[in-house]
Amino acid sequence: MKNYLFLLLHLLFLSLHTFGQTEISSKINKVKVFTQNAQITRNISFTTTSGNQEIVLTGISTYISPSSLQIQFSNSNSILLSAKYKKNYLLSKSNNKHAENLQKQLEDLKDELSWLNDKKNSLKGMEDILNKNQDLGNGNSSFTAQQVIQLSNSYELKYLEIRKRLRGLSKKEQSLKEKAANIQNQLNEVNAAFNKPSGNIILQIASKTSNIVTIKCKYMVSNAGWYPIYDIRSESVKKNIQLNYKATIYQKTGVDWENVSVIVSTGNPSQNNNRPILNPLYPIIYPRIIDENKEMLDEVVIVTNTSLTKSNNFVKRTQISENQLSVDFKILNKQHINSDGKENLIALKSYELKTDYIYHSVPKLNKSAFLLAKISDWSQYNLIAGKANIFFEGGFVGTSQINPQVTSNSLLISMGLDNSIVIERRSIKEFTSSKFIGANKKETIGYEFIVKNKKSVPIKIEILDQIPVSQNKMIQIVLEEKGSAKYSQNSGELIWTMDINARQTKKERFIYTVKYPKKQLVIGIK
Repeated sequence: MKNYLFLLLHLLFLSLHTFGQTEISSKINKVKVFTQNAQITRNISFTTTSGNQEIVLTGISTYISPSSLQIQFSNSNSILLSAKYKKNYLLSKSNNKHAENLQKQLEDLKDELSWLNDKKNSLKGMEDILNKNQDLGNGNSSFTAQQVIQLSNSYELKYLEIRKRLRGLSKKEQSLKEKAANIQNQLNEVNAAFNKPSGNIILQIASKTSNIVTIKCKYMVSNAGWYPIYDIRSESVKKNIQLNYKATIYQKTGVDWENVSVIVSTGNPSQNNNRPILNPLYPIIYPRIIDENKEMLDEVVIVTNTSLTKSNNFVKRTQISENQLSVDFKILNKQHINSDGKENLIALKSYELKTDYIYHSVPKLNKSAFLLAKISDWSQYNLIAGKANIFFEGGFVGTSQINPQVTSNSLLISMGLDNSIVIERRSIKEFTSSKFIGANKKETIGYEFIVKNKKSVPIKIEILDQIPVSQNKMIQIVLEEKGSAKYSQNSGELIWTMDINARQTKKERFIYTVKYPKKQLVIGIK
C-alpha cells in the first residue's frame, strides 16, 4: 500500500511539472559511412531552463534506426530523462532551391502563354471586324468596280496576314504548353521526394539551473553506404603496381549532407552478429528402390574434373585508423553529398605494392597466356572485395575483381592476356593407346604442349594441367611421365614453371595410364 501511494504521489508531482517544448534546428556535423548504412552525428548547443524541458530536434531522416539513438550531454547540471524519435508530417521544411527554380520557370511560361492568348484574341477581333464589313454597303454602295476590286484585295491580304499570325501563335503556344507540362512533371517529382515526412528527436531534460548545454546526438540511417573501386596501374613488368583505393559513396536518406566531415569505414553494423550454433548431424538410411521391369545395366563410374582456375595522380586525402573489427578512413576535406542516390567518388589511399610478375596459362581450357601480378603480404593494405580498373604500360587493359577474402599468402591480380605468347596443347598419338589385360582395360594417354615466346624479352610462365584423380579402388591411375612439373596427388594438378628466353620455344609433356574393369564405363579420364 505504501509503494502504491508513493507511486501516485510521484505521478502527481510529474504532472505538476509539465515539460515546456522548444524546437531546435540542428546541422549534421559528421557522417561515418559503412558498407551498408551510415552513422549521423549532430552537435547542438542551447540554453536550458530551470526544471523540466522538452527539446525537439527537427529535420531528422525518416530512415533512422531509432534503437541506435545515442545522446551525450556536456553539462552535469542537466540530465536526460528520455529520448525518442517520432515522424513529423506537419513540419514545414526550408525551401528547396531546385523546386524554387522549376517553379520560377513554370510561372514565366504561364505569363508567356497568357500574353500569347492576348495576342490571339486581338487578331481574332480584327478578323471579326473584317468579316462584318465585307458587304460594302449591303448593295447600296456607290463604289466603282475598280474600287470594289481594290477593297477586296486589301481585305484578302489583311485576312491572310491575320490567319498566318494566328497559326504561328498557335504553334508557339503548343510548344510552350509541352515545355510547361514537362517542367510541371519534374516539379511534381522533386516535391514528392522533398515533401516526404521528416522526423523529430524528442529529448526530455531536467536541469537544476538555466545553463548552456551542448548535446552530441548520434544515430544510424539506412539507404546509404559505399563500395570500393580500385585503379591498378603498372608501367612494365619491371615495376611495382600502383594501387589507388577509392570509395564510391551514395545516400538517399532524404537529408543532404552539407559540408560534413566524412569517415569511410569497412565495417557493416547491419550484418548478423549472432554466433553460429552447430547442431547435431544425424545420418538417415533410405531404402534403395530398383525397377524390376528394367534390365540392370553395367555400373557406370564417373570421375569428375577438378577446377584448374586460380582463384595518375592520386592525392592523399585520408587518415587511416584500424580498430578491432574494421578500418576507418577519415576524409581530410569536408564533403557535400546530396540525397539523390548518385555516386560520389572519393580518394582514400594510394599504395605501391611489392609485385612479382608471372605469366599463367591453362591450355586445356584457354590457350592464352595471362600476366599475373603477385602481391605478397597484401593483408596490410586493408582492402575489401571490389572491382578494379587495370592499366598496363599506359593503356587500359580491362577490369578485374579483387578478392582479399582468400587465405593464401599472395594475392593474384590478372593484368590481362598477352598475344605475344603462343601456346599449343595436343595429344601425343604414339603414347595414346588402349588395350585389354585380362578382365581389365588399360588406357595410356599423353599430351604435349608447346610454348613460344615471341617477345623481345625473356619471360617466366606457369603452365597448369591435370590428370584424373581416382576415388574408386577399381580405377587405378598412374602418372608415367611429368617432365619438370610439380605434381599434387590429391588434386591431380601438374604445374610447370618455365623460364623462356626472347624468341625461344619450349616443349613439355606428360603421360598417364588408367586401368579399370573392362565391363564398366568410365567417364572423365581425359
